[in-house]
Amino acid sequence: MYKFLSRRPFSGKVKKMSSKLSNIQRPPKDPPDEGYEPTCIDHDGIQVADFVRPAAFRQFSGPEEKLGPGAGIGLEYKNAHYFAYHRFSFLELQNQALELRDERRLSGGIQDAIEADEEEECNEGSVKAMKELEAECEKIIAVQAKQLEEAKKQQELCEAQEKKRQAEEEWCKKKAEETKEVKLNALLEMTDEQLKEWCEKSLKAQLLEKKKSGEEDKCAAEKIKKEADLQMKCEAEQKKKEEELKLKCEAEQNKKEEELKLKCEAEQKKKEAKCGLEDAKKNEDKKPNTGADGSNNNKK
Repeated sequence: MYKFLSRRPFSGKVKKMSSKLSNIQRPPKDPPDEGYEPTCIDHDGIQVADFVRPAAFRQFSGPEEKLGPGAGIGLEYKNAHYFAYHRFSFLELQNQALELRDERRLSGGIQDAIEADEEEECNEGSVKAMKELEAECEKIIAVQAKQLEEAKKQQELCEAQEKKRQAEEEWCKKKAEETKEVKLNALLEMTDEQLKEWCEKSLKAQLLEKKKSGEEDKCAAEKIKKEADLQMKCEAEQKKKEEELKLKCEAEQNKKEEELKLKCEAEQKKKEAKCGLEDAKKNEDKKPNTGADGSNNNKK
């Protein structure tokens, strides 16, 4: 099925590949050694031209076999053919290219006419993927349009608020100038007595404002002092409570340790007394029995 690359005309003989094991491990997607002549390419992820023989591609487990990470007609990696080749695909494609070249030379370099009205068959998986992609694009466009509209409304609102603020500032500035001008004219029209009275009232108002400000500062200082005193008092009480709790815990711990110590000593004394009694009893049992004449009755 595979041909040698040479300039000699193709004799029609196909060299049979050896079925012996080679000294290298073959990839799991290699074609069979003999009899691999597929009639079509049954996979939804790739499209192959009619002049390319299916033998240039490996066998697939099914039309929906995963070719590679994101590889397919309607997926991110469009060159899904890379994951469909086998170890001898290059040789097979090269032989097909040489055959096409030879056929074109024999026909005088004239290329077969391609029907312009011929429509390619649409792949169902590609159409489905395209529709899904189109729906996602429409959703994204709708979201972006909504965001742009909201941003435009927000910008218009900010511009309206800025115009309103500028108008208010201009009005206040104009009103202040008018008031200043009226007061200046009123001062110019005053007599000496009226001017003196106005100055006295102005000074009194300033002194009163200053006094009021000083009282507010004093109240604020007193408030800060009271808060500081209260915080110190709270901290002292908290510290006192912690010390009392600590002393109480230590006293309880010492009391428990003392009770445990006394209990252990009592147990120890009880055990020692019991051991003493047992030793005395053993010694009594070991002591030889003597009669009235002082002879040992235990002797046989």
